[in-house]
Order: sequence, then structure tokens, then C-alpha cells
Amino acid sequence: MILTEIGRKPKPASSEEMRLVHHALENATRRRIAILLTNGPQTIDGIAALVGRDMLDYHLNHLQLAGLIEIDGGLVSPTESGIAYGGLVRFQAENPDKKG
Repeated sequence: MILTEIGRKPKPASSEEMRLVHHALENATRRRIAILLTNGPQTIDGIAALVGRDMLDYHLNHLQLAGLIEIDGGLVSPTESGIAYGGLVRFQAENPDKKG
């Protein structure tokens, strides 16, 4: 995913990329994972401890398809896009009355 800066908001290079990112981040569990990954790479077990094991593979798959994470063995790392969008999701969660 190629990003350009518009203020503090990253912009996907295509409408298909935007659709995938929007779909990935419209789910509360996936937003929690994105926020967690703003702290850096996490193990799958660490993520499961936060969000539970139910449907974890499903949620990670959506984040991976959107280009927000990479999975290598048992380690989940945010991509550059994942860091940017995770930061926006964190900002919105911490500042519900403000727009990011």
C-alpha cells in the first residue's frame, strides 16, 4: 500500500485499498489489535490474551489482506500503513470528541 500524507491522515493509493482498510478497521476487535500493534510487534498469543482466541485467525486475515500487518511465524508486525492507521484509530479511541 502506497501512502501519501494529507495532514496526519494516510491516503491509500486506490479505492480498492481504501475499501480493504475500511472493512478491516470497521470491526472493534480489529481496531483493538491495530491499537495494540502501535506498541510494536506482538506475538499471536499476546494478541489472543487481549482479544481472545475466538476468530483471531479471521481478524488477523482481514488486517493482513488490508496490508496493515505482516505475520511471520507467531509474530505479528504492523506495516507502515498499519502504524499510520493504528495511530489514527488510537487517537480516535482516546479522543472520541475530536476528529483525527
